[in-house]
Amino acid sequence: MPKPLKQIQKDVEDFCVERDWGNDDPNQLISSILIELGELSEYYQWQNKFKKLSKKKKKEIAYEFVDVIFYLARLANKSDIDLEEAFYDKLPKLAKKFPVGKDLKKAHIEYRSNGKNKLYN
Repeated sequence: MPKPLKQIQKDVEDFCVERDWGNDDPNQLISSILIELGELSEYYQWQNKFKKLSKKKKKEIAYEFVDVIFYLARLANKSDIDLEEAFYDKLPKLAKKFPVGKDLKKAHIEYRSNGKNKLYN
């Protein structure tokens, strides 16, 4: 059964609390995200399109995604950020930035000329 992102963040926090993982160093958490992202990227390195994956390979890759999500959730928790709330708050802003049917290159140029920080207003 799918879980909301908020529940995933809570599960990560509970997992860490149960193991007394009190890492409060954001640099270590960011480094861990980058390390796990590097491990994930190895599966796609030198590919110019997505390939059909075996069940075994798909599971290996899925676990690398989980490692990235785990550390992202941990960093978000330590930063007191609700990822689910932020995601659904930002999604309409991205829709406004990149409307359906609009030329992507033109939308990007317009976005850059108007100032990217307006997205956060």
